Amino acid sequence: MKEIFELALQKTGDTSLYQQLAEGIERLITAGRLPANSKLPSIRKLAEHFGVNAVTVVTAYKTLEKKQMVYSRKGSGTFVSPLPVERIPSPMASRSLRSFERELSLENAINFAAASLPHELFPVDDFKKAFDEVLEREKGGAFRYMDSMGYAPLRQQLCRYLSRLGIKTSVENVQIISGAQQGIDIISKAMLGYGDVVFVEKPTFYGAAGAFLSRGGKLVEIPLEADGMDMTVLEDFLKIYHPRFLYMMAYYQTPTGISYSMEKKRRLLELAEKYDTYIIEEDDFYDFHYGKAPLVPLKALDYKNRVIYIKSFSKILMPGLRMGLIVLPKKIHRAVMEAKYTTDISTSGFLQRAMEYYLRENGWEHHAAQMRRYGSGKYRKALSAAKKYLPPSVTYGKPDGGVSLWLKLPDGVGAEAFCSRMLEKNVILTPGSQYDLGGEENAHVRLSFANLSDDKIEVGLKRMGDCLREMTE
Repeated sequence: MKEIFELALQKTGDTSLYQQLAEGIERLITAGRLPANSKLPSIRKLAEHFGVNAVTVVTAYKTLEKKQMVYSRKGSGTFVSPLPVERIPSPMASRSLRSFERELSLENAINFAAASLPHELFPVDDFKKAFDEVLEREKGGAFRYMDSMGYAPLRQQLCRYLSRLGIKTSVENVQIISGAQQGIDIISKAMLGYGDVVFVEKPTFYGAAGAFLSRGGKLVEIPLEADGMDMTVLEDFLKIYHPRFLYMMAYYQTPTGISYSMEKKRRLLELAEKYDTYIIEEDDFYDFHYGKAPLVPLKALDYKNRVIYIKSFSKILMPGLRMGLIVLPKKIHRAVMEAKYTTDISTSGFLQRAMEYYLRENGWEHHAAQMRRYGSGKYRKALSAAKKYLPPSVTYGKPDGGVSLWLKLPDGVGAEAFCSRMLEKNVILTPGSQYDLGGEENAHVRLSFANLSDDKIEVGLKRMGDCLREMTE
C-alpha cells in the first residue's frame, strides 16, 4: 500500500483534503495498482502520515464506499472492492415485467401455471370434525382474539413437528402467521428501512420480491448454480452491499426446483455470520420430497441464530386455511411481534384452535405421506411425458421434489412467444420473465403438474413438443 503514502495532498487550494485523498485512492484502484480485497492503511496511520485530522481520512473512505470502490468490515478495516465498479449491479428499487398476457379463464385449458393441488386431496372431513369440536367446546369463545404470537397449544404442536425436521426451538420463538406471504411482509415491515438492500436468488419468487419492494427495500440478485447460490458472487456482493437480509429456499426453489447442497448451506451460514446479516428461509414445498434422503432445512444447521424460518401450511393442507409459522431469532423477536400485532392483531383464533385439534388427533405424517405419494406420481408422469414428447434440445432438472419443472427452451425460441403459441393450443404455461426482476428472462418456462390429471399432463406435453418442433423447423 506504499502507493497511497506516495500521494500528494495540497493543503491550500479549492479542493478539500478528504476529496483529494479519495480521488487519489480512486485513481490507484482504477489503474489496478491496488488489488481487489487488499486492505487499505488504517485511519490513524494515514492521518499521521499526511498530518490531517482522522475525520478527513474517515470521510475519504466513506466517499469511496458510496462509490463502491471500497468496502468496510467492522473491526477489520477498509478494503478494495472485490469487483470493478462497472461490474457491480445497481440494486433494483422496482420490478419490471415484460408484457405477457395470460388468459387464465380458457375453458377446458390444460393449466400448467397453477401450483395448487386438487381440492379432492384436502382433509375436509378431518377439519369438519375439528371445527365442530372447537365450536362445541368453546362456543362463542372460539372467535375471541388471542395472544398475537398465537395459540400456545398449537405452537407446542408445531414445535414437535419442527423437531422432526431437525429444527429445535421453543414455543416462545414460534410466531403464528396468516400464510407465508404475510410472514415475509411482517419481517420486511419489522426489519427494512427505506433503501435497505435485500439479496434474492436469480430467478426468485415474485411474491417475496414484491413484499420487499413495497417496504422500501432494494433488491440485488445472486445467480443460482445447480446446487444453490454462486457463493463467490454472494461473498463479493456481501462485501459491497451489507444487505439487511437474504431470501432463499433451501429445497425445490421457486421457480427452478433447485435444492442446496449441504456444503453450500453450511457456507451460507458462515457468510451470514461473517458479514452480520440474516437469512429468510421459506419452506414452501419441503413436504413434497420424493427421494429417500432426509431433508435438512437450513434452520436445522443454524447454530448462530441467523435464520428466520417461514413455513406455510397452505400447500400441504388447504390454500384457504391461510396459516403458517415463523421461527424467530431472539434478537429480532420483539420487532417482528410488534409488526405482526400492528398488521392484524392476531391470526384467526378459531382456525388456530381447529388446527391444533387436527394435529393432536390426526398427527402430521399420514396426510403428508398421502400428499407425497400423489405428488411423486405426478412428478414421475411429468418426467416421463417430457422425455417422450419434448425435443432433446429442451433441458430441465430432475429435482425429485416440488410440484413443477423448469424447462430451458431451445436456442432461438423465446419463452413468451412460445407461451403465446401454447395459449392458442389451449395450454397455459408461465414464462420465466415472471420470476426475473428485470423481466428480461426469456429462455425458460415453468411447468406445474400438481393440479392436472395424467391424461392432461400427457396431452399438454405432446402439444408442447409439437409446437416446439414447429417453431424450430
